[in-house]
Amino acid sequence: MRTKILSLLLLLLCLGGVFAQTDDTWYQGKPIRTISFDGLKNVVRSELDGVFKPYIGKEFSDDLYWDILQKLYALEYFEEITPVALPGDADRKTVLLQFTVTEKPVIKSISFNGNARLRATELLEKVTLKEGDIYNELKARIDERALRDYYLERGYANIKIVSETRTNSDQSVTLQFNITEGKQTVVSRIEFQGNKVIASKTLKKAMKLKEDTFFTSGIFVESSLEEDKSTIRRYYLERGYIDMMIENVIREIDTESNPEKNLVTLTFLLKEGEQFTYGGTSIQGNSIFSSDMLLGKIRLKEGDILNQNRFDEGFQAVADVYFENGYTSNYINRREIRDNERKRVSFEIIVVESERSHIEHIIIRGNTKTKENVIIREFTVGEGDIFSKSKLLDSIRNLYNLRYFSVVAPDIVQGSEKNLVDVIVNLEEQSTASIQFGVTFSGVTDVDTFPLSVFLQWEDKNFLGNGQTLSTNLTASPDTQSISLGFSENWFLGSPLTVSFELAYSHKSLFANKDILFPIGVQDPFLSTSEYSSATSYDDSYRMKYDQHSVSAGASTGYRWFPALAMVTLRGGINFSVVQNFYDETLYRPADATVRKQHGSWGWTNSVWSRLSLDDRDLSYDPSTGWFASQQVSVYGLVPDLETDYYIKSETKGELYFTLVDYPLFDTWNLKFVLAGYSALTFLVPAGDREIGAANKLYIDGMFTGRGWNSLYSSHRGQLMVNHWLELRMPIAPGVIAADFFFEAIAVKDTITDITDLSLDDYYFSFGPSLRFSIPQFPLRLMFVNTFTVPDGKLEWSNGTGPDWKFVLSFNIANM
Repeated sequence: MRTKILSLLLLLLCLGGVFAQTDDTWYQGKPIRTISFDGLKNVVRSELDGVFKPYIGKEFSDDLYWDILQKLYALEYFEEITPVALPGDADRKTVLLQFTVTEKPVIKSISFNGNARLRATELLEKVTLKEGDIYNELKARIDERALRDYYLERGYANIKIVSETRTNSDQSVTLQFNITEGKQTVVSRIEFQGNKVIASKTLKKAMKLKEDTFFTSGIFVESSLEEDKSTIRRYYLERGYIDMMIENVIREIDTESNPEKNLVTLTFLLKEGEQFTYGGTSIQGNSIFSSDMLLGKIRLKEGDILNQNRFDEGFQAVADVYFENGYTSNYINRREIRDNERKRVSFEIIVVESERSHIEHIIIRGNTKTKENVIIREFTVGEGDIFSKSKLLDSIRNLYNLRYFSVVAPDIVQGSEKNLVDVIVNLEEQSTASIQFGVTFSGVTDVDTFPLSVFLQWEDKNFLGNGQTLSTNLTASPDTQSISLGFSENWFLGSPLTVSFELAYSHKSLFANKDILFPIGVQDPFLSTSEYSSATSYDDSYRMKYDQHSVSAGASTGYRWFPALAMVTLRGGINFSVVQNFYDETLYRPADATVRKQHGSWGWTNSVWSRLSLDDRDLSYDPSTGWFASQQVSVYGLVPDLETDYYIKSETKGELYFTLVDYPLFDTWNLKFVLAGYSALTFLVPAGDREIGAANKLYIDGMFTGRGWNSLYSSHRGQLMVNHWLELRMPIAPGVIAADFFFEAIAVKDTITDITDLSLDDYYFSFGPSLRFSIPQFPLRLMFVNTFTVPDGKLEWSNGTGPDWKFVLSFNIANM
């Protein structure tokens, strides 16, 4: 630090001499055209450009130069910096700032000395400096502290860590952390003195620290001891012992019995006190909200055992009523009224009301790629508005749902005046661009269909930091090849209006049922439509293969509202596509009239759709609570006599999520179970007396619907589909991966009128465990599925003999 300050002072003293090229101050007031750097070896030029780009175009001044120089030194990349001001053009109307730098050494390797009990690989994960980084002494000290904390968490109370560097022949350095581990400290016994009401065994169960046994490590951590002291006191406070005190914790350390561990005995000296009951609460000074409304937040009844923690929660809820409605400057306090004879405690809440607070500034920090306007537009409150906690939480949810940020941390601070507040939002950006390449299952296991495909996809959900989505996708397999290009703008013309476009081309090798045998018009080998309709399977010899080419273009738009009930989205779009089929007509005649009409000539398939959705999920991509509902109506066949299919499609969907358990097992992980439910009703209605082609009917694909039922892809198609599923979800890494167990039931019927005849016999059931990835770059579901039906009320496995687990690869796609 001293070297840095001296260097800055010397540079300032030399400023006039260095920059005085011909005239004394010719560069003053001239716009900066370029900032260049000579001597870079390991520092990436683009990183420097990102830091100093805002200075380009600004007029040169001593203050501006001082600011640039401070930022250069703050990077901690350079040992020496020599500045030069050069004319940016022949007329000296602009300035070129050139900095000749000498970089600090690069870290060639990182090693650990003295780590006998912890592996070097896990220690490397705890340090911020990596091989290839510029050596930074301050970061090395931070890494020392991080390693020390890591050892302390594992019971090494006497840990000592010192870093040192060695200069190599190529002027790089080797960073070494010298470690003196000492003995690990474990808890051999936990004892209590003074506890007459609560048993020692009960208190031990509530504690984080555990005795060293075969099943528990018993590692002693100082911070855990402090947590346990708070836990024990809270346990007593919940049962009316409001005077309970932990007078001391005596530690007896045995350093001799075990050569590898220090054994500590913890003895808690308790003073329990007397048990008190709750005598009620009064409130004064409130005029904005009624006393009944405010006191209703306290979930205690007069005469109950006093649960101090529950009262504290109620008192905070009273304060939150004011806070959530913008009254952030109120004075709210409480007074305890104790009746020692009756062992009874009452409370009086005093409120001094003030005017509502307004938001003075919304300050965004941590965004390097995402433009500030992209962030601000997701806020449901703005500068000058009345502060609302609920609206701020909605804004934070909106930012998380963008999936641009891994951390969104709001903070409320006092503004320049009493009733003004500043909202500060600290962000950590995550990658929004992804390139995916791999092999996937197509979801169809037809004997004549190759089930694997290769895909290549590039997508950026935050293109150039503007909040736009640009994507391209290429898929190739022996029976399917496709390419698509998509673009989406979520805030068109500065409003929550979404505009999307997509272009796509595909070629598919498909199968159709033949119609050559008499009578023409009924699928072979059936002799009547009733015989065909009642069939459950078809022989493969009566199928034919054909090729289909399609080109499509689509555009959609949507608008979002944010009422109190839920986020409301209204979307609509239009799609145009042309389709052409090819097959050997001397050998085949398809039973599907649509396939025949599109043979050898382009046929139009146009549609228009509209969707209304309500979304109250906490996170759209990995919900824990809330609900979602949507209704979409699509009309296929827009131009009379030009197209082959004319029908209406209706899709009704609903989702519901409950958090059943959310229990903290570790400092950074909660045991959590979420129950998720889904129902969907989809049906097609033909226009007039026109028939709907088999290719456009609803079917069970075995991948997204009726998971595991791949064999029904061609044989079970209809105009009505009912789909329900339940999932028990356990997040392993929230927002990244979860272990689920699902149960699904799906049925397909011929027409919408058949819904009245829907019975258990019509459903196809599947169940099993899965791993679900919810990160944008890897939205896959790896599932093990078993399938069965229940004809006539009797369970029948799909293979006819017994459980038959199948692997199914699906995708985690959120309804929007």
